[in-house]
Amino acid sequence: MIYEIMSRKEARYASGEMIAPTTAIISITDIGSEHNEFYPARWIEAVLHIQFDDVIERGINCITKANAMEIAKYALENYDRVERFIIHCEFGQSRSAGIAAALCQHFEGHDNGISTDPKYFPNWTCYKYVLRALEVLNR
Repeated sequence: MIYEIMSRKEARYASGEMIAPTTAIISITDIGSEHNEFYPARWIEAVLHIQFDDVIERGINCITKANAMEIAKYALENYDRVERFIIHCEFGQSRSAGIAAALCQHFEGHDNGISTDPKYFPNWTCYKYVLRALEVLNR
């Protein structure tokens, strides 16, 4: 499985690729922002649009446990159908990195180096909530 962490702009651009692996997109935007628009591409199997801000646990507009369950359910439903997950947030550094690390940890048994890569600043609340939701749903 390929896990790609992107910014909003990078994900929109990537959706315009002519040929790509079958892909599921987790599109994270700030509360009140417009959903990201993607080019219609045959290789995009599914898109999950979800909104929460880049804040830590108990912060205003933080990821909720319900958001995490929605992400986990989406990932589990699409894991065997796609070759790649694109996870994007506004800048592609924090929320998307936290969620990508959780998906990697759950499905691959490691975080794929995301936690130690200096270009990412994973939101550990996103990581913790999504990983826990995956564990609950996968029982």
